Amino acid sequence: MSSNPMPSFINIRVIVALMMREMTTRYGKSAGGYVWALLEPIGMIAVLVIVFSQALRSPQLGDSFPLFFATGYIAFGFYGELSNFASAAIAMNKPLLTLPRVTPIDAILARFLLQFITLCVTGVIILSGIMWIEDIHTVIDYASILKAIGYASILGLGVGITNVVIFSFVPTYQNVWKIITRPMFLISGVFFIMEDLPGPLQDILWWNPVIHATGLMRKGFFPLYDANFVSELYIGGLGFGFLTLGLFLVYSNRSFIVDRP
Repeated sequence: MSSNPMPSFINIRVIVALMMREMTTRYGKSAGGYVWALLEPIGMIAVLVIVFSQALRSPQLGDSFPLFFATGYIAFGFYGELSNFASAAIAMNKPLLTLPRVTPIDAILARFLLQFITLCVTGVIILSGIMWIEDIHTVIDYASILKAIGYASILGLGVGITNVVIFSFVPTYQNVWKIITRPMFLISGVFFIMEDLPGPLQDILWWNPVIHATGLMRKGFFPLYDANFVSELYIGGLGFGFLTLGLFLVYSNRSFIVDRP
């Protein structure tokens, strides 16, 4: 057997098989289960838009609060949901990790890819639906949108993989992590743009990498918005840094992760 660490065709087949198992487990065997997985976040965002539009009638960019909110929420979701799904991959696939051809990385990538595809489909439906219903015509910067999704996804995957190992060694840290990250939704630019904040607060929130992703996403939908505070080097470097660290930790501690009860 080759010792080449790069993924082989067998690894790819394992990842696809794990994705299909995850779909069956999470959504059931019928197509309706996956459709519900798409409708659930759409409905949740619709409810949030209705609730917050009553308090924040005037968006800080453009004329549509639903579009303003959705662009921030979806960018944040790529980080938040992917990090959560990746970090829980080992616990959800523990029995399968005893099989010789299933590795922790296979399990993590399978969950990540399935949720990434789901988020992409959901995002397209929500954003195109808002623009169609509200008859919004704008010049879309696809490069900024794709970069926002890419950076947020890599950061989420990197943080999730790193947490897989930390959670294995320190199970109590899962509760600590939930407490630490709970305010992230409020400080990541879902409800505001960085430029409207006082200078000292901007200096603090700049270090939150997710706010760079929401800024890029909004730049993609609002042509007059420059998002000059965004540092692609910072969010990209942090994302790939966490990803490299996480892969190294998983590879170095595979036996402990798999054998831990």
